[in-house]
Amino acid sequence: MADKYQSNPFQGIDVSVPEEFRETFQRYCQTGGRAVIDQSPFPRMVDLWFLAICVAARLGLKPAALAKLDTYKIIEGSIIGSDPWRVHALMLIAVAQSSELEIISEPRRMMALANGLAVAGLPKVVEMLKDGDGNPIWNISEEIESLLRKKVGA
Repeated sequence: MADKYQSNPFQGIDVSVPEEFRETFQRYCQTGGRAVIDQSPFPRMVDLWFLAICVAARLGLKPAALAKLDTYKIIEGSIIGSDPWRVHALMLIAVAQSSELEIISEPRRMMALANGLAVAGLPKVVEMLKDGDGNPIWNISEEIESLLRKKVGA
């Protein structure tokens, strides 16, 4: 319960992805009136973005460099605070990726790392959504289960 009142260090920081993923977010997220969960398994854009970060971290992918890419803002960092556990998870991922505990005092640097990881993981997530014989929700469910069972980085 105490987490509900925690501050969100990502407040006011944009969550951005390359323009090439605009259609991906429109297709697989239910925002904007898409309510067919079998085809659009992510209730919000933050859910797809966050899964892409987790997939990239799980697979040991390096964050993509966004500086030279044409990006657009999908959401504002304040939405991350609506699920306080995401704040903690992003901080832990940033510490693990950078090997620097001090990074938790640098929200913009943590968000840059998170955005880079999301972009690195998005192609894999799109592949997971499309691969298989079922609808996207079932395809990704099976792929995530397989990814979690797989020994990675051993």
